[in-house]
Amino acid sequence: MNIFKNLIPKHIFRWVTDVKDFILESKKTQVGIAFFTVFSLVYVTSKMSETSQIVYRDYQKPNFSEGRILGRQTSTYLKSKEVQLNRAARRIMAENKSLKDRMSLLEKRMEAKS
Repeated sequence: MNIFKNLIPKHIFRWVTDVKDFILESKKTQVGIAFFTVFSLVYVTSKMSETSQIVYRDYQKPNFSEGRILGRQTSTYLKSKEVQLNRAARRIMAENKSLKDRMSLLEKRMEAKS
């Protein structure tokens, strides 16, 4: 302890001993310091566990031509449209084939009657 007394200036050492005596004298001070320490530890722990979020501001108007706000859904939208168009094309081609068959049948009947 004598080594520390020589290294620390006397007014700082005196101040430390005065604070130590003040804390050990009063029970209220000890309870207050205990509450302050616990509160400080909880606060520091909560601040350390927080995740920080960085927000970049862009003053240009938003461009939603490539997708929606919640993500790019253009590929699924286009795939569903393609499936719908394929179904419609198959239906039209089937109807067209039946019409051609019926027309050829009618033409044969007309030729047979004339």
